[in-house]
Amino acid sequence: MSGRRVVILGGGITGLTVAHRLLASARGNASPVEVTLLEARSTLGGNIRTERAGGFVLDGGPDAWVLTKPHASELCRELGLGDRLVETVVRNRRVYIQRQGKLFVMPEGLVLTVPTQVLPFARTPLLSWSAKARMGLDLVLPRRDDEEDESIAGFIRRRLGRGALEQLAEPLLGGIYAGDVESLSIRSTFPQLVEMERKHGSMIRGALAQRRARKASAPGQKQGPPSAFHSLLGGVGELVDTLARKVERAGGQIRHGARVDAILPGPERSVPASSDEPRAPRYLVRIAGQAELLPADEVVIALPAHAAADALSSLDLDIAAALRLVPYESTATVLLGYRRVDVPHPLDAVGAIFPRPEGRRALALTFASSKWPGRAPADAALLRVFFGGHRDPRILAQPDEALIALACEELRALVGVTARPLLSRLFRFDRASAQPVVGHAARLAALRHQAERHPGLHFAGAAFDGIGIPDCVRQGTEVARAILSARLPR
Repeated sequence: MSGRRVVILGGGITGLTVAHRLLASARGNASPVEVTLLEARSTLGGNIRTERAGGFVLDGGPDAWVLTKPHASELCRELGLGDRLVETVVRNRRVYIQRQGKLFVMPEGLVLTVPTQVLPFARTPLLSWSAKARMGLDLVLPRRDDEEDESIAGFIRRRLGRGALEQLAEPLLGGIYAGDVESLSIRSTFPQLVEMERKHGSMIRGALAQRRARKASAPGQKQGPPSAFHSLLGGVGELVDTLARKVERAGGQIRHGARVDAILPGPERSVPASSDEPRAPRYLVRIAGQAELLPADEVVIALPAHAAADALSSLDLDIAAALRLVPYESTATVLLGYRRVDVPHPLDAVGAIFPRPEGRRALALTFASSKWPGRAPADAALLRVFFGGHRDPRILAQPDEALIALACEELRALVGVTARPLLSRLFRFDRASAQPVVGHAARLAALRHQAERHPGLHFAGAAFDGIGIPDCVRQGTEVARAILSARLPR
């Protein structure tokens, strides 16, 4: 009898993690796992796109992951990439926020819009005194005890006030998702903030308690802001490349240019199969433009929700309809390399964010060569400019040349660059940022309940339970464990 046949749809970080975990865990087992990963595009990694040119390391998509979620860093160490992990450059661990046309440093001790240090917060010109006083009311406002979901905007406005929402939360929290804070679910995006209110009755008290706990766990640690992120010396794409090599060396099959257009139920048997007869698969997976049907005992859906809906329409119209309700935003990233002497700004931060009232066309700006070691030659600077999202979707209709020119204009206004760039590169992400809007957790629970009528069908990835790289690694690991612990179909 053959081993467990697993077909994974999607070659992003989630799908690759599933494949790697399955093959690594099944090595040497009596019941092997046959893994086939299908990716519609010619490249792997999903939103992770890393290129290298002229001594520059160009992360077009995410350039890091948060350290508070250890799953991605642990996977890197398991893969032998531990010595490639890097933290943000110590001297540049600050962020600029624009107010009234000027860039100001975000006050030290601000954690996801929550102040934890009095003097830096009191001195910052980013907020009016009335806005600061309103944020302080978080210490005395009653907690909300019900479990009803609410938007990021509703939550921040209720706890910290409108000033904190407009100047801090909208560009910082909404910017991570390129989404609308009036729609995004606080419970599905930043549950740690909800937990601060639930456990401590106040976000400020909760953040202070976390700060004290960190200090107690590392009493000899030097003062100063710790790195919140990890990346890899050669860009985040190193993780994708290493996973792909591990999967193929372990016997997994990776097929590029393989867009799945249907998942079909497997053939039914009227009598039990004999032990010598090949086991009937639960599912048959059809690749667009091909007559071949891949047999699968387990199918892992690690696709954007809209692509997953197309693949599932032949199997379950209700699940497909639910998936089509998941909204997405589109973005673009422009990377520009300059001679360092042509950039008059000190570039002494990881970058800058722009509240909506400032009227900037860019969503945010990253000083990539100041944020990470090794992103540019020693005499050069690399900057990333972000466009689109909920705030300005129509800007993405412009051709590549126009967006690159607009990025240069934004840099001229923000950091004084007037020289022509040494290098320019544009990355587009069409319908690539899943939006966990209010009620997302309840809809996800309903989706998983619907999927119970299809044994061996699994969902994981940014459309489901967290968009970050660590969340996707965690979900991929959980799916692999579920598959390996389940009984084989007869």
